[in-house]
Amino acid sequence: MALTLSTDKVDETNKELLTYGTPDFPVAFFDDDLTKVRVPWHWHDEFELCLLLKGAVQMYMGGESFTLNAGEGYFSNSGILHSANLLSDTGRQHVIVFNKNIISKGGDIFDKKYIEPIISDKTLTFIKLSPAYPWQKEILKLIGDAWLSGACENEDYALTVRNNLSLILSIIERHVSHDASKIHEFTQRQRSEIRAKRVLSFIEQHYAEPVTIDDIAESANMSVSTCLRLFHDVLHTTPIKYLINYRLRQIAKGLEANDGQAISDIVYAGGFMDISYFNRCFKKEYGMTPTQYIKSRRDEIDK
Repeated sequence: MALTLSTDKVDETNKELLTYGTPDFPVAFFDDDLTKVRVPWHWHDEFELCLLLKGAVQMYMGGESFTLNAGEGYFSNSGILHSANLLSDTGRQHVIVFNKNIISKGGDIFDKKYIEPIISDKTLTFIKLSPAYPWQKEILKLIGDAWLSGACENEDYALTVRNNLSLILSIIERHVSHDASKIHEFTQRQRSEIRAKRVLSFIEQHYAEPVTIDDIAESANMSVSTCLRLFHDVLHTTPIKYLINYRLRQIAKGLEANDGQAISDIVYAGGFMDISYFNRCFKKEYGMTPTQYIKSRRDEIDK
């Protein structure tokens, strides 16, 4: 399989808009330079596996946050809202996103024994993988081998990838306890994530318009104080900071695709009405001015 380009395109619920692999081999392989690729809040129905090769990353997943260092990784269950921030000067990760159909299309022993117990366990949102634990170290090796075989299309890569992914789910099923006592805790977290998906959807649809915190709160039928608490507990930011950062990401994409349009027009279309304020925000986020950003992207393309 060829490498898949990372994207931050999402639908009205912040579900990632990306086709993973092909219908007969629904797996995607990502080689992400985290100094260039950002990982905003998103979710998808597929499982996700990650092996961090370089740097350190702050992960936000399943209502929790944790630091990932080189050599570590994670497993993310289906439908889990997550994002990541690079903590170091360099960062690179190999990611595999795969549909359960690669292992079973449902109803057979593979589905009943290895897939459904994991998907249906709503308390199992993610697993941080560390080489300090033998079973997790085994999963990390299986991730690395599957990624190398699939991304490079080695001989019999389809068999290798399918076999490794199956073994990973089997190891998870053997070592993770499905704790029913945590279901109440999950129910509360699930409600929060549903609300979070709603407000993120609202921001995505209306970021170019004048938006207030009252508007954001109203989009999910909650008070401003509840909205602030939701962003703090689930998204680890504030509504306005998230709105500003989302606008900046959209404007950055507009600058990259700029075909002669005035920078000010791109900025206004992205929701900023004050160019000076935008310039300060942009430089703080990207470490350079919009003009420098355009030049840096062009220089990368010309290399």
